[in-house]
Amino acid sequence: MDDARLQNIKETTIYERKDEYIPSKIKENYLIVAAIDFGTTFSGYAYSSRHAFQIDPLNVTMKSWVDPSSSMIYNKTSTCILFTKEKEFSEFGFDAEAKYLDLLHDDDNTSGKAKDWYFFRRFKMALYELQSGDQEVLIEDETGKSLPAMVVFSESLRYLKQSVIDCVSKQLIGIELTDIKWIVTVPAIWSDPAKAFMRKAALEAEIDSKMLTIVLEPEAAATFVKHLPVERRVDGQEGDVFKTFAPGTKYIVVDAGGGTVDIMAHGVREDGHVGELIKATGGNWGSSTVDEEYLDFLKKFIGKTATTCLNLNTPEAFFKASREFEKVKPKIDPESDIKVRVRLPYHISEAYKDAHPGKKLNFEESVLMKREKRIDISFNGEYVRMSSKDAKQLFAESITKIIEHLKHIFEQTNGRDISTIILVGGYAGSLVLTRVIKSAFPGMRLIIPCEAAYSVLHGAVIFGHDPSLIRQRRSKYTYGIEVFEIFDPSKHDENYKYEKNGEFRCDKIFSKLLEVDEMSEADETPDTTACIFIDNDNERSVLTFVEFLQQGNGVCKNTSSDGSKER
Repeated sequence: MDDARLQNIKETTIYERKDEYIPSKIKENYLIVAAIDFGTTFSGYAYSSRHAFQIDPLNVTMKSWVDPSSSMIYNKTSTCILFTKEKEFSEFGFDAEAKYLDLLHDDDNTSGKAKDWYFFRRFKMALYELQSGDQEVLIEDETGKSLPAMVVFSESLRYLKQSVIDCVSKQLIGIELTDIKWIVTVPAIWSDPAKAFMRKAALEAEIDSKMLTIVLEPEAAATFVKHLPVERRVDGQEGDVFKTFAPGTKYIVVDAGGGTVDIMAHGVREDGHVGELIKATGGNWGSSTVDEEYLDFLKKFIGKTATTCLNLNTPEAFFKASREFEKVKPKIDPESDIKVRVRLPYHISEAYKDAHPGKKLNFEESVLMKREKRIDISFNGEYVRMSSKDAKQLFAESITKIIEHLKHIFEQTNGRDISTIILVGGYAGSLVLTRVIKSAFPGMRLIIPCEAAYSVLHGAVIFGHDPSLIRQRRSKYTYGIEVFEIFDPSKHDENYKYEKNGEFRCDKIFSKLLEVDEMSEADETPDTTACIFIDNDNERSVLTFVEFLQQGNGVCKNTSSDGSKER
């Protein structure tokens, strides 16, 4: 800011500020790093002790979750939460699903409990388009009832936090809450208000701000892959990781999750650390869009009458159908001549029979999809069967957008020399996605970890112990502060002109501190400070927070009293 802009503005105080968006400097006297990966479809956590990390950074403990409906054990649980009719927390994850299905079963027996309870699933996407920190966000449950998003998210994080504490306490006697450093991952493409929301939700869940770091999911994934030995990768040749992180090389991380596909491009510096080449991009093209395509196909198959009947009488039918498709989806091989079989819940079969009386249950039919493509299926009353080629159509919209976006990145100046694609996230387990990427970019080195679905979670734990890999980031926005100047008719807007003490001034001047796409060092300033500037003549205070710190959620942050921020 030049001297002219500072005239009549006096800096009155500088103080340390514990902001709900960005923490004070993280305390280093921790014993455990615990990371929570809060996903659209599935969520989980992992942790490791400081001692274990020093011996082997990949020695990370993950929670095992039991799905009551199948007795299968998974390393993540479903992102579902259930509240009572009094809006009190009841269950999270697989247990929330099981309890809600029990309530629905009770409704069949006329108890009517389920309609009064609140069941939320896949609600993370409610923050995808959040653009204002003042915006009140409500989330609708499966039956259309609403609760504040802050309640839904904070109670979910509170449950996961307590589960971490219970799990760690069983293994390490004497561990206290203050011994745990917490990592919460967020998509890099989220807006600042969305990231701020997740941080506030963590604080509402009583996670200490001094022990909390928000980490970008693609950065966590890159940190994990950097530590991977060859034998723990599905794709890629021996030495690929070494080549990928050799000084001067460039790579791109594609974190393909349930809701979003998060993409970051990095360049490796001479010192072995990495910097962001292109600011994070992506979109809502995750695997849940494939599930939506399947449900759309299913509704077209059974018809409007049966669909309406199911929505009114047995709403859990489509929920169960989605779960059945999730089991099959990763195994769909577009090059296989073996047909894809998806089990249909009993209620859907019954609704189809009621809507089509006299029609045989063992038949073949063609369903017209929204892109004017037909899917040929056969149905035997229990399974829907289709060719692998037809099943691939369910992925078409999602994968087309991913490929087009990657091509756009590779055409940019900073993206032309990228040699490696690191593919992680739950969607990375899809044979359809991986084969299309290989076909579209045959000259690229493709690295897919065996633990692709857990790469972010593992990497977040490593990042919590050692965040040094990422050294430079590009600013997602232009940040600045509000100032005023002596009015100049040649450059100032008359709408912001005002008079004070016989002098004409221009208000609402945006003074830039950091421009969009500008590179900054991750540790440019270690602490968070805040400055209050006061216009003594106008008796009007302008409160401005200017913050630079080393955190996983980004670069410089600035908010002013009127929220002025240039994008």
